[in-house]
Formats: sequence, C-alpha cells, structure tokens
Amino acid sequence: MISVLVLWPVYIVAVQYLRGGWWRLLAPFTFVALVLDVVLNYTELALLTWDWPRDRYEVTFSNRLKRLVARDDWRGKLARYIATKMLNPYDPTGTHVAV
Repeated sequence: MISVLVLWPVYIVAVQYLRGGWWRLLAPFTFVALVLDVVLNYTELALLTWDWPRDRYEVTFSNRLKRLVARDDWRGKLARYIATKMLNPYDPTGTHVAV
C-alpha cells in the first residue's frame, strides 16, 4: 500500500498542469503519475477495490472510478469517498471524477 501513498501526492502535483501557464512545467510529474496509476490500477488498486478494469477505457484508476461511483455497495461508497475527498478537491477543474 506504500505505492498508493506515493500516487496520491504525485497526482496532486501532476494534475496542476491543467492550470496552464507555468504550471505546465509539472508535465513530467503527470507522466510519472500516469505510469504509476496504470500499474497500480492493475495491481494494488484492483485488490483494494476487489474489482478489475473491464475494458481498454479503464486503463487508469480514475476511469474505473467513474464506473464504480454508480454502485450501491461498498465499492461505490469507497469510490465516492476517493473521488470527493482525495481527487476532486485537488483538480483545478473541480471534477476529476463526477459523483
């Protein structure tokens, strides 16, 4: 679970490139976050949610969360928590994963 604790702060920094301007200098962090996200999506995060990516669209954990937030079970509750407390507040657009 250490890698999940690494992914979150890297995401917080990496997503700031969406602000544009000099924030685009953070693009290398975005690449690192993307690679880490894909690897974790198929390993630790799949085990954490006990749900595996369904198709090629769900390569990243964020894309899989978009499906999971609609569920009514514990996976949906966990997905909504991650989206509203851990991802959306740090995305400059305010909506990294729609809930």
